[in-house]
Amino acid sequence: MGKDLNKGSISLIGLTFITIAGVLPIIAPIEVAAFISDAGGAAIWPVILGYLLFLAVSLPILEYTRLVSFSGGYYGLAEIGFGKTVGKFTALCNYLFYNSWQMANAFFIGWLIVDTLYILYGIMLPCYDWIIISILTLFITFLITIQHPRNLSRILIIAILSSLILVIASALYVILKSPYNSLYYLNPSSSPSGFTGIALATAVVGFYTFTGYASPLFYSEEGIESRKNVWKAIYLGLTISAITIALVAYSEVISVPSSNLQVIGSSSMPQLVSWINYLPPIFLLMLNIIIAIISLIAFGGGSGAQARLLWAMSRDKFIKSEWINRLNKNNVPRNAALLNLIFALSIVLIASLLMMHYYGYNPNTVETAFYVAGTLSTILWYFHHFIPEMGYSLSCKNTRNLNFL
Repeated sequence: MGKDLNKGSISLIGLTFITIAGVLPIIAPIEVAAFISDAGGAAIWPVILGYLLFLAVSLPILEYTRLVSFSGGYYGLAEIGFGKTVGKFTALCNYLFYNSWQMANAFFIGWLIVDTLYILYGIMLPCYDWIIISILTLFITFLITIQHPRNLSRILIIAILSSLILVIASALYVILKSPYNSLYYLNPSSSPSGFTGIALATAVVGFYTFTGYASPLFYSEEGIESRKNVWKAIYLGLTISAITIALVAYSEVISVPSSNLQVIGSSSMPQLVSWINYLPPIFLLMLNIIIAIISLIAFGGGSGAQARLLWAMSRDKFIKSEWINRLNKNNVPRNAALLNLIFALSIVLIASLLMMHYYGYNPNTVETAFYVAGTLSTILWYFHHFIPEMGYSLSCKNTRNLNFL
C-alpha cells in the first residue's frame, strides 16, 4: 500500500470542476425556491451577494493555498495560527460539516425525484422509496469517491460540463420565449420586502449554495502546481457557478407575470411550475433525471474532500488509526471514505425517521429535510472557516513553519 496521495494528478481544469461540483450549479433550477420566496422579483441578488461575500471571505484561505499544499484543508492554517488544539477543533467542525453536507445531498436527490413525479404526474412515491433513494445516493457517492483522482476529475469534467450546457440552454430558451423579460427583475428594489428579503435569502440559501467552494483545498497535494492553480480553480469555479445560478433564477422569475411570482416561490419545485409554461412535462422529467444522475457523480468531489480530510487527521495523529491512514492500491483513502459512508448512512436514517415522525410524509417534508440538513451544514461551515481565516495573520508571521505541512 502506498503512503502518499497521488501527486500531480489533477490539472487546473480538473480542480475547477471539483469546485463546481462542490457548488453544483446544475441543481439551481430546483434550489432557487428560497431566493424567489424571500426576494421575489429580485431573486438574482441573493446569488450575486452570496458570490461576492464568498469572494471576500475566502481571500485568506486562497492566500493560504499559495503558501502550502495540504490535503487537510483548513485545519492546517488554524494550527499554524493558534496551535494544535484549535487545529483539532477546526478539523472536527470541518468533518461534521461534511457529514451534514452528505446528509443534505442524500435528501436533495430524494426531494428531486419524489417531488418531480408528484408535481408533474401526481405520483407520490411511498416513504420507503424516499429513504431507499437517499441511501442509494450515499452508496453511489462512495463509489465515485474512491476513484483515482485523475479519473475522478475527468469524470467530473465530462459529466458536469454536459449538464451545465443542458441547464443553461434550457434557461436561455425560457428567457427567449418569455414575454415578461424586464429590467424590473434586475432591480434590487423589486423585492417585495426590500433589502430584508434579499438579505434573508442570502443568509438562508445564498451562503449554503457556495459553501462547497473549497473542495480543491483537500486535493491540493494531488494537484498539478497546486500553489498556482488551487486559488485560480476556486475563483473560476465560483464565477461559473454564480453566473449559471443567477441565469436560472432570472429565467424562473420572468416565466410568469410578476403578480404570479408567489406561486413559483411557494412551490417546492419552482423550476417545474415556471418552466412548464415553455417546456413539455416529459422534457422536464428527463432533465431532472439527468440532474439527479449528474449530481450523484458530482457529489463524489466533495465526498473525496471529506475522505482526504479524515485521512489527513489520521496522518497527523489527530486520530490514532492505522486503518483510516491506509490507502488502497490507487493511493486513495478508501477506508476513510468507507467510514464516512457509515456515518452518513446512520444520520440519514435517523433524520429521515425523525422528519416523518414529526411532520409526516409529504412533498413538503422531503423538501424541508434537505433545508434542515443544509442549514446545519451552513452553521458548521462558519466554525471551520472563520477560525483559520482569523489565524491567517498569525500564520504569515510563521511562514518558516509552513513547510512542515
